[in-house]
This record gives sequence, C-alpha cells and structure tokens, in this order.
Amino acid sequence: MLAHCLEIAQNTFDVLSPDLKRSEILRTTKSLPKAPLRKITINIHRNHAFEPIASVIAPFLYVSGLEGGFIYSDYDDSLNFQLSNTAEIEIIFLDLARYMLEDKALKAFLKDRIETLRARTKAPIILLTLDSAKQTISLKGENLFCFCISHLYEQYTTLQEPLIAHKPKPLLDEAKEAITGTRLSNAACLALAQILGLKLIPSLVLPALKAIVCDLDNTLYAGILGEEGIDGLSLTKAHKALQSEILAYKQQGLLLAIASKNQYEDVRALFEKRKDFPLRFSCFDSAQISWETKDKSLKNIAKAFNIGLDSLLFIDDNIAEIESIKYTKASYIHATSPQDTRFRLFLFPRLTKLTHNKEDSLRAGDIAANTERKSLESLSTQEYFQNLALKLDFRIDDSKSAQRIYELMNKTNQFIANYTRPDSAQVHSWLADSAVCVVTISMQDRLSDSGLIGIVVGAYSSLMQDKSTPKQNSTHQIHILDIVISCRALGRRLESIMLMQSFCLIRQHLLSISTKDCAESVLIHYKKGERNAPFLKALSELANKDLESTQLSPITLTLKPPNTKGLDLSLPSRSLND
Repeated sequence: MLAHCLEIAQNTFDVLSPDLKRSEILRTTKSLPKAPLRKITINIHRNHAFEPIASVIAPFLYVSGLEGGFIYSDYDDSLNFQLSNTAEIEIIFLDLARYMLEDKALKAFLKDRIETLRARTKAPIILLTLDSAKQTISLKGENLFCFCISHLYEQYTTLQEPLIAHKPKPLLDEAKEAITGTRLSNAACLALAQILGLKLIPSLVLPALKAIVCDLDNTLYAGILGEEGIDGLSLTKAHKALQSEILAYKQQGLLLAIASKNQYEDVRALFEKRKDFPLRFSCFDSAQISWETKDKSLKNIAKAFNIGLDSLLFIDDNIAEIESIKYTKASYIHATSPQDTRFRLFLFPRLTKLTHNKEDSLRAGDIAANTERKSLESLSTQEYFQNLALKLDFRIDDSKSAQRIYELMNKTNQFIANYTRPDSAQVHSWLADSAVCVVTISMQDRLSDSGLIGIVVGAYSSLMQDKSTPKQNSTHQIHILDIVISCRALGRRLESIMLMQSFCLIRQHLLSISTKDCAESVLIHYKKGERNAPFLKALSELANKDLESTQLSPITLTLKPPNTKGLDLSLPSRSLND
C-alpha cells in the first residue's frame, strides 16, 4: 500500500518535497485518485487553530493509505476535554504563551490534564506545544509522545535549507494570528502537516518498515568503486551525515542491507580500509553484492530476513534501478543527493519508531543465527530442540507487553489467522477483560534471544457475533479470535506446539475463572489472506484438513497436549503441566 499510494501521489505532487506551496497542496488534494484508504478519527484538544494544518494534511496521509477525520474542541486553555467520541489518536495542541505559569507549575498542570484524558482512552496521545523560547515539556506516560513545535521546525528547516533557493521561513507570524487563529506561520503549518501526515501519525497506527537497503556508489559516498578505487572515493560532509543517519536507524532496531553491483571482495576491502566511514561492513545484516539485477537482490534480502518486500526501503541514486524495482512493492528513495536523501528519510512514512522494545535490538542477532540453525535440520525434532537448547515462555494477559502485542498483531503478514489488526485501545481492553485470554509466547535458544514472537487471543462465545457459529455450541465454546507468530520464529518446528499449547492454556485459564463448562475444543476464526499461507499450512496439519484450498472458517479443533520432548517450557502457574 505504501509504495502504491506513494507512486500515485508522486505523479501529481512530490509529498516529500522540501519546498511546499499551499495552493499546490490544495489542488493536489482535489485531484488524488480514489484508493481504499483506512479512515482514522483524530481528536484535537487545542487552545489555538489546528485547521491551517488539517486543511493541507490529506496528501501526506494518503501516501500511507490513511484518511484523517479531525474532531475539534473549542479553544480551551483549561483542557476540559469536551470531546467524548472515540478516536484512534488524541492530539493536544497548545500555545504555551497563553499560560502565565512557571515551568514547574505548567508541567504539573499538563501532567494532571493528560492523566485525566488517559483515564478516558487508551489511544495514543500526542502533546504538541508551541513556545518561541523552545520550552520543552517532557512528560512520561503510557502511549504518550511529547513534541516541541520549535524543535521539530528547527530539525525540519536545518535539513530543508540546503535544498531550497530561499531562506527557510520563520516559525511565527504573529501579525496574522487574529486571522488564522494561531501564531504559527503558513510555512510552519505546511511543515507540520507534512511531519504529522508522513512521519508521526502513520507511526502510531501502522506497522513500521523493517529494513533499509542501500546502494553504495554515489549513494553512501561520491564516486564509483570499480572505476576510481578505494582511495578515489570521496566521503563528503553530507555523505558522512547520511551514513550516520542510517546508522542511527540501525541502532533503533531496523535491519540494514547492501544491494550493490560490485565485486564482493572489493566492497569488503573498502569498508576495512575506509576508517572514516561511520558505517562498517558489520553494520549490514545482509549484503547482496553481485551483478544481479536490483530487484533480484531485494528478493534475496527479503528472503534472508524472512520479511515481505513491502517491509523494505530501497535507496539508490540510479533512476533506472529505482524503476526496475517498482513492481516489487518495496518502498524507495531516489538518492539525488545526500542532503535530499536525509530530508526524505526524516519524513519517510513508517520509518520513525516512537516506541522501542526488546525485540528491536534482538532482531539482527536472531537472523544472523539462522545459518547455524539450518545446519541442524537433519537432526530429529527432539535432538534439534536439545541441541539448540530451545526455550518457550508462555504468559497470560501480560499487560507489560501491550505495546509489543499491538505492534506484532499489526505487522505480521505470513503467520496470521484473522487479521483483527487491533488498535492500542483494543489490546488494552482484551488484557483487562476476564472473558478474554491473551497468551504471549517468547522464545530463545543458545544462539539468540528472539523475545516475544507469538500471540494467541481467545474468548468465550459471548463476545462472538459470527452467524456461522453453530448455535448448539456457542454457549460452551471458546473462540480463538486471532493468532500471530513473527516470521523470525518460523521454520524451527515449533508452530504446531506453540498453537496447541496456547489453545490448551486459554481453555484452562478461562475455565479457572468461570463456572462455565467448555468443550475440549476451540473454534478457530481465520481468513485467507494474500500472504498467510504458512499459517494455513500449520492449521491444516493440526486439523488434518486442507484449509489452503477450501474455506471452512471457523473450524473446530479438538485439544490435546502437544509433544514437547526436548523443549524447555516455562508455563503460567495454572497450566496443563502442573
């Protein structure tokens, strides 16, 4: 969706442009082709006008397949939160100059008001504050993200300045405040629409991209390795800054890869000799260095990472290479200059991670260990488990994992059952509901710690409205609402074990807190998606039915304890193995 909508938008308007014009954006908004956009509601709690931003945000949200519906409060310095509707995102939009409070008192006031809002909603909250003195209000809270508009605009204009013919416009235009309802200048409003629409809002409601794939020649440095040699390549100040930027994404948990038409030995020698490069060869989790076409290199990288091509961002200076990969659904940046590439990286949808979890830092090591795991494939299942010292940790309703549950259920594509795609509020609702049981599965072996890699959500039939459910079974049936397992965990002979163990745990847990008597089976709800064949195959094996070529959802599965010989299992205290 991202690559497709970006391509459509770019045909009429460069949404990643550093030089925006309101008239051009408004004209583009009217001419964008229809697309299956996801509609999201955003509440705006404010004491100055947000409308100048919202009026031009549509093309930027469109790129990510989103359509924003904004609901406004009155101008309200006291933040009484008059809006009572449900929203996917809550934005608190404040001009701090309207408060005659010292920093400590202002921070205490905002903390109290945000806690009041949090008591009403589990949706992400963005606090956007304006103050010409660049006052930073840094508050910590569940699903709370604080940004100083002055700081954001300074970042934006620093990256923008080398790319435009004029000086960046100032942040404020107080002379027009009486007309516009805000001290923000037109240029600042356009920049905020671009930042919110491309960078911040998609990061809260859509899964993040997983990998950046870089070309080398005239992309990460100036020059061509095969023609000018190692010493003839120039690492300009701008190229060095770009490499440092890409390294920062690596440190945030993204995977890095090289896709370059060069000799492998020459590239290794380049990184060994050029100590001035911020990026080292070891920073890259995959290196496709050959004379193969770039589309084939991207496919090999996606296969090595066990992710979809639509989870990759490809950066290359050669427009012919960019054109050659468009059919793959990978996102891309045409690297016309290192300065332009940095600006586009700053804004690029689904590249910003506002939250970080343990799994982000574990991903690269887990992938690197796959080579040794594959060397053990000839062993029996029990020997395989024992050799790797495989351990599975099952937990029930672990509220500390709410963010990871939300992220994994919204980005898994290959091993997913029902595509519920819950928002953050839905995840918290499940975890708090005694009639729902959320099982989380973490995995590690002697080679790496994979972290939390699996989620199974079960519930009593009272939550289900599926007309296909047999009436005679609905009162005493446990339903599996959704199943996801990270692609990194696939291929270790664990899928059936994880599923059956989770189903048994869900039944046992729900029985332990209820007087209801349930059948020794579960009703599994699933859909056939474009890419969830691995899930359908695993379920077919458990059910002993061909579910890949037939549509039987929901399907009843009789429960039985799985064979876990050779595995180290950590189960909740009330478990089948007690």
